[in-house]
Amino acid sequence: MDAESIAGLVGLAIGLLVLLALSIFESRTYRREHDGEGMLHHWAHAHAHRPNWMRRRH
Repeated sequence: MDAESIAGLVGLAIGLLVLLALSIFESRTYRREHDGEGMLHHWAHAHAHRPNWMRRRH
């Protein structure tokens, strides 16, 4: 591996770590502001409606 390949991989690793850190920070901030409800739970409840034929009938 030459120096450019190593530098590219190091840059990729740093970028992924920053993305992961920001995601964790945003998730914790969102939970704090929305009484413990997570972003995914909120999105799924608001947007991912199940079709009528999948709903269980009791």
